[in-house]
Amino acid sequence: MLQLINKKKIYFYLVSFLFISTIFNNNLLKNLKSSFKISEINIENTKKEIDEIILSKTSFLIGKNIFFVNKKFLLEKLENLNFIESINIKKKYPSIINIKTKTTNLVAITYINQKKYFVGQNGNFILANQISNRKKLPTIFGKFDPVDYIFLQEELLNQKINLNEIIKYYYHKNKRWDLYFADNIVIQLPNKNISKAINLFKEFKMNGKIGSNTIIDLRIQNRLILRDE
Repeated sequence: MLQLINKKKIYFYLVSFLFISTIFNNNLLKNLKSSFKISEINIENTKKEIDEIILSKTSFLIGKNIFFVNKKFLLEKLENLNFIESINIKKKYPSIINIKTKTTNLVAITYINQKKYFVGQNGNFILANQISNRKKLPTIFGKFDPVDYIFLQEELLNQKINLNEIIKYYYHKNKRWDLYFADNIVIQLPNKNISKAINLFKEFKMNGKIGSNTIIDLRIQNRLILRDE
């Protein structure tokens, strides 16, 4: 009989413990939910206009529990901002989300369907009304892939060509470039072996054989043809 009474006591204490634990855990969960609500989204290292765009896309987080914020989901929300080169998201407990972004470098202007775009170093076309620009940029004509233009820039820089002297580019359907310089020199590059062609141009220029108002045709391998503009 005593053993039966002891068992009843044990069951009573166990049920009581579970009941109290449940109430305690529910209260703890409620406290956690109310204590860790996001109250601020801090954007670092961007222009004011970019801050506003990012805040408009992340404002839904205000009031949400910081523990339940999925960084991957948040990155997916921001990945269509094609003027952003990199994004880093950190939670600052108990209630702040820090978003550090790097805006891509703008390297040229172009026009697509009569709309003005910037070309980003990240390989994207960026609508000009999305982001401001104070730099003087060259204009690109023709239908091209930004990746091809960035590759061309790298080739020119490797050959010590001053990109600031180039005011516009023209991209042809056969995947070659014409370069228009500020001194009215036009270079017609081949679609292959660009480095060799640029080297040939530099040799002639260093020897004083190239003046302003000249078209330099480098389309034929190992040949340089000069024409007055």
